[in-house]
Amino acid sequence: MTMLNNRDEGLSLTQTIANQTASGCKKMGLSLAQLALASAIDVERLHSIMDGKAKEITLREIAGLALGLGISPSVLLGDS
Repeated sequence: MTMLNNRDEGLSLTQTIANQTASGCKKMGLSLAQLALASAIDVERLHSIMDGKAKEITLREIAGLALGLGISPSVLLGDS
């Protein structure tokens, strides 16, 4: 599945989530370990998402990441 939008045109959904997560962590000054706790996602699973190794990302994980970053799920998915 490819998500097209203004900023990340042509990137896969997984890449967009990883990019938005990295950007959110940087803005909030969070490490991946801190985000893992805040989002209730195992830190190893979060690393696999960020490294692009996760084959599927669940809705619960998307919601958890968005909550942990203080953004809406739509922003996490690249919809500005």
